Amino acid sequence: MRLSIYFLTLVFLSSCTTIEVGREVVKVGSVLKKDKAEETITKKVPEIIEDKTIVEEQQIITEEKEEEKTIVKEQQKISEINFMGKQLAEIKQKLGQPDLARSDGSVHMMRYDSSSCRLFIFFNINSNIKRVEYFEFRDSLGELINTKNSIEECYKEYDFAS
Repeated sequence: MRLSIYFLTLVFLSSCTTIEVGREVVKVGSVLKKDKAEETITKKVPEIIEDKTIVEEQQIITEEKEEEKTIVKEQQKISEINFMGKQLAEIKQKLGQPDLARSDGSVHMMRYDSSSCRLFIFFNINSNIKRVEYFEFRDSLGELINTKNSIEECYKEYDFAS
């Protein structure tokens, strides 16, 4: 008998607890819905700000690319030896085997390293005769070399006479 009383008491208390827990869950759910609605409203303002910063960053990247194009054109004007149009065999004869050669898609790239600069030469793989389509000089950190003196110093590091 005592056992059944304890059992009924336990069942009664647990059912009351379940009702209380259910009420609290409903309260929390309604609070969360209000918070989410407020969050959605406040979230739209930062999204607009983020969109503006993305546009500004895209403009900066575009400007940097244009600046790099200008530097490369200037490099090619200053260059004593112009690689443009030279065939793959001519380049290898003049400079030897590259320190790095790589093909990616329709582009074949060769890199020649010296102590302070890197010469990158690019070919079109799809062309019948592999000729230099583009070249550039970069420093050991990967930045384009943009001054005449730096380009001349880089040229001196390569043995173009051989």
